[in-house]
Amino acid sequence: MKYGKSVGTNLEETLSNCLGEMKRKAPGAQNPRHTNRVVEVSSTAQRVGAVREPPSLAQAINQCFLSRRAFIRRAAAGTAIAAGAVNLAAASAQSVQTAQIVQDKAAAPLSAKEALKTEILVIGAGTAGLAAAVSAAQTGSQVVLIDKSETFTALGGDNAAIGSRLQKKLGIEIDREEIIQALMRWGGNKPDARLIRLWAAHCGSVMDWLLDMTEAAGVRTAIYFPTELDSNAALVDKWPDPTGFPAGWNYRNESPIEYPVTHRWNEGANQRALLGVLEKNALKLGVKIYYSTRAAQLLAGGRGRINGALAETEAGDYVQINAQKAVILCTGDYGSNPEMMRQYCPQAMELANSNANLKRALGVPFNTGDGHKMAMQMGAVMELAPHAPMAHMFHVMGTDAFLRVNKFGERYENEDVDTQSIANQCLQQGGYWVVFDEGWKDDVSKMGIGFRRIWRADAGIIKRFDSQVRSDRILKADTLAELAGKMKVPEETFRKTIERYNTLAADGKDIDFGKRADRLAAVNRPPFYAGWSDTPDFLAVMGGLIVNPRLQPLDDKGRVIAGLYLAGNTVGRRFANDYPVMLPGLSHSMAWTHGYLAGRYAAEESI
Repeated sequence: MKYGKSVGTNLEETLSNCLGEMKRKAPGAQNPRHTNRVVEVSSTAQRVGAVREPPSLAQAINQCFLSRRAFIRRAAAGTAIAAGAVNLAAASAQSVQTAQIVQDKAAAPLSAKEALKTEILVIGAGTAGLAAAVSAAQTGSQVVLIDKSETFTALGGDNAAIGSRLQKKLGIEIDREEIIQALMRWGGNKPDARLIRLWAAHCGSVMDWLLDMTEAAGVRTAIYFPTELDSNAALVDKWPDPTGFPAGWNYRNESPIEYPVTHRWNEGANQRALLGVLEKNALKLGVKIYYSTRAAQLLAGGRGRINGALAETEAGDYVQINAQKAVILCTGDYGSNPEMMRQYCPQAMELANSNANLKRALGVPFNTGDGHKMAMQMGAVMELAPHAPMAHMFHVMGTDAFLRVNKFGERYENEDVDTQSIANQCLQQGGYWVVFDEGWKDDVSKMGIGFRRIWRADAGIIKRFDSQVRSDRILKADTLAELAGKMKVPEETFRKTIERYNTLAADGKDIDFGKRADRLAAVNRPPFYAGWSDTPDFLAVMGGLIVNPRLQPLDDKGRVIAGLYLAGNTVGRRFANDYPVMLPGLSHSMAWTHGYLAGRYAAEESI
């Protein structure tokens, strides 16, 4: 099968082919079978796969000869450049310090005068990409890792695993088959069960592989129920009765069930600690890392086999990177690409385009679907839309099941649901109020332990609560009528809602919405409180390309696109409908599990 003309080993020839192809086609023409095009994949493209307006050939060639200064950055004062890495000044602020090697051992700068040759090219330096690079390098393969940002991308910090040595040490046993079936049910049987099984079979051993590196680096690891982002989260120090947990607690009694799978590093949601260790190991293994380097186009040789990529520097120059064995795409999701959101995940488009998009809010909106588009230009196929968004939501009392009412003062649901479900119904209602009373310090102990659940009124929680009251994030009133006035909801409707809810609590049975009796916290002890929420946090889109169980993308006839592997959020058919929060850290887990496997699979390719 042939996807396009063979691409020459020299950049001038490549650009000549690219520009010639572009001149023969009208700007914007779509033909995934042609590979020899320079493609703009920035978030400002007017449409998916938009073709860049071509410069003259002479201009293109002149632009392509890079100076050494384009990719060598000064490290922070007193810090040497890490081996094999470029633009690592920002890494000096990482919680885990990277290897400090003298400058003459740094990777040679990219130069368009000669194509860079390697065996495996990894595109994207997030959780999946760094795992893939280390995994492949451990086999002895030559590896180059590129990323368009200035350093690796690390957000969050929950990492799920089944059967890790830490879980075994604590005596935690989880049935893999139970998890697989639960994930398939959550996704309405839309995910590819082979990919779910691939993850479940390997995530425990790959977690142990990570632990080998983190423990050697002195990074601490523990299992938590992620009730908080920091060290105040619910630590699982023994099993089945962790210290401080409520008497008789059992995670299987929670609704929904949240499994004891979440591994964290250095007492918090600190993915940066893990990625710092992975980067350090990659450098030690000889991986050449080039940051501020954007993959612009995959390249194919005879019979359409992927054999490298055209990369763009920060200055807009180009260099060809040849990969003798394979290319691994780990470029993340497309949540910061408005056009792709409109096409593939319209239900979360407005969230993704607002400051609710955490990557936009944090100034790292690099998730623009670059890998998806590059692979589709080579014939890969996107899974069916709409794709599942990851949108979490917490209110002023975390995700606790206190009474919630809409802007009309009406109760509308069983409040004892997970963070994703809170987000879903919030969007349906146009926002909501969480309402509770002075007895909240006692009530939280009945709310269960799980993702962002407040389960104990310790000093930190009380301090945060008092701060929110002072800032009016939490409204306070001596009477329900006064509270309704501050909330600007119809007083009579609100009064009737509270009376009905308190009656259900007294009866010990929620015949309206079915919430369990011990979480029917009556609102009858003044002062009374309320907090408004209307915007979930948008984290990512869990949609990707169709792959086989070896993580190779397939074309529309089910044929493998040779020389290409995927990991992380470029992989499709893993999630559907919603992100399953029964396994906090599942997305990261699939990223490093599939990244590890893709690295090994790519290394097995013959030269």
